[in-house]
Amino acid sequence: KWNRCSEEPPKAASADLETDRLFLTPLIEACNFSEAKEKSNVIYFKQYGINATAHSGYITVNETTKNHLFFLLIQAEENPNTAPLMLWTQGGPGLSALFGLLLQNGPLSFEYGKNFSRRDLTIQKHVNMIYLDAPVGAGFSFTENQTGYPKLLPDVITDIKEFLRQFLELFSEYKERDFYIGGDSYAARYAVGLAQYMLLNQQELNLTLQGIIGGVGFLAPIFQLADSSEFLLQSSMLDTKGYNEYKNQFITMRQLAASGNQTLIGFALYTLFNTIFTSTPKTLFQNLTLYNDHASPLHTERPLSMISCVLQVNSSEFKTAIHAGVNSSIQYANPLLLKTFAYDWVVDITTSVEFVLNYTRVLFYSGQIDTLFPSANLQGYFETLNWTYKETYVCAERTLWKPELTWYDGAGYMKSAGNFTSMIMIGMSHYAGFDKPVETYHLMRQFIDGNISLSPPEENIF
Repeated sequence: KWNRCSEEPPKAASADLETDRLFLTPLIEACNFSEAKEKSNVIYFKQYGINATAHSGYITVNETTKNHLFFLLIQAEENPNTAPLMLWTQGGPGLSALFGLLLQNGPLSFEYGKNFSRRDLTIQKHVNMIYLDAPVGAGFSFTENQTGYPKLLPDVITDIKEFLRQFLELFSEYKERDFYIGGDSYAARYAVGLAQYMLLNQQELNLTLQGIIGGVGFLAPIFQLADSSEFLLQSSMLDTKGYNEYKNQFITMRQLAASGNQTLIGFALYTLFNTIFTSTPKTLFQNLTLYNDHASPLHTERPLSMISCVLQVNSSEFKTAIHAGVNSSIQYANPLLLKTFAYDWVVDITTSVEFVLNYTRVLFYSGQIDTLFPSANLQGYFETLNWTYKETYVCAERTLWKPELTWYDGAGYMKSAGNFTSMIMIGMSHYAGFDKPVETYHLMRQFIDGNISLSPPEENIF
């Protein structure tokens, strides 16, 4: 294969000299890969006994709008030269993937009152992990032009594709490597969208797609998925009066959305954002449940570890250590991103979900006590999907899953057919791996090791 870097002499290039943000694209374009790796090296984790090689920085994915995606690569603890590669993004949309690293599945764990510590059970032990802040506007990723914010899912996928292209130039050792795409909540859409693109364009990225992992995923149409009125009533978060009011709001939203009129759909979306989540002024959910956090019946307020984690990641010491830029900052919600990307909420991606079910291995897990996207809504959606093993899946018996044979209690309800496994994780809310880090570790590892979702997908016809 032609290698552009072997046909032109190395050029002088460096990271931005006016800021401590590390921009790697100039070095990649100049084929200065050794310099890029040296400058992007992260040694911060070693003080916590994490000896894996790590790199971080920004890759510019759109030169016109100056879209810069921030990433952190942590090599696998075991056999990094042959271990699979996983891309992990966070939901929101707009949350930093560093929350996944620190609060869910990475080797460095953060807990309120305890600061950082080493996490013993981490998927990074077996997998090379890329934590990517996507889309632009999420976490440390940013754009220099407001037109750079995504409007729809394909815009997000375009930026991620370009990120991966440059990433593989810099870290060419991962070319042709087994590749997994993972993410929670809104990021499950990114996993589906990227997987579909890779399956349809198999020669574009030098990676071997092996499957996708989506936790508490925003997969079904939003006005069905987010109708948690039944769950909120049964968990006593709503009384009967509140239940009727909340339920009627969703009935109205579904009627507006079904009209097909763009103005009415927009009003349904406006109503949704005033009904679910938390904000100022308070949403209907807050006023009726008296909760200030819409994720779990066990937390009326956002957990202190999450709030403190934002402060810790925004510390000058941490930002400097990961080359994010001392003047950069992350927030829980980027208002410009949310406004620009709002219409994507009403786009139904069911045909894309069905496509990936037919052509790659899929693991979707939901939370038994998820107050935002109730597991019953997701499980009901899965049974409506039209794909090769639909009938097998619908008729399949669910089993009580234990991460290991020695476990006393079961940890989830598992249901599998063909190359698809769904899991309802017992005791998990919309916080997913934050609630159940050990269980999600075992589940992800079993999926990657091929111990679940066993049947091969259909022959690829492309």
